[in-house]
Amino acid sequence: MNRGNMQQVLMDQAVDMSLNMTAQMLGLPKETVTKILQVGLPMLAKMADENPELLKAMYAQSAKLLPEPIQAFYTKLAENPQAQQALVDEFKTMVGPMTEALSRETAREAGTTEDQAGKALAATFPAVAQTLGKDTTEKTEAGFGQRLKDLKA
Repeated sequence: MNRGNMQQVLMDQAVDMSLNMTAQMLGLPKETVTKILQVGLPMLAKMADENPELLKAMYAQSAKLLPEPIQAFYTKLAENPQAQQALVDEFKTMVGPMTEALSRETAREAGTTEDQAGKALAATFPAVAQTLGKDTTEKTEAGFGQRLKDLKA
């Protein structure tokens, strides 16, 4: 994995906020949620590189600005189990049949349960997608895809 690029994503203010709020929501240490993202995001990037439909869905998510400031989004999410489940369902729909493998492999490498890995990836993804989207020089699917490739293991 390109550690510099991953570190850049992790240090983004929105991503950092999502890591803190996700950790609180799931009752996990922030370090654990960070590890899940460090392991899962490059796997997701590899899947997107091999699956144009997944890349298209991830890019669409990045282009969809969060409906409110990131802190408000995650505060509401923390207070609403239905919204958390909806986010997980949306993530599963986006990733498709590869979701289980992604959660399983991420959990194995991060030392967590599949459920924790899946929920942490789903909860942090809106902030990650927005960060990757805004950091692309070209605001295109190809530019977004390149940012993802930079994170691949």
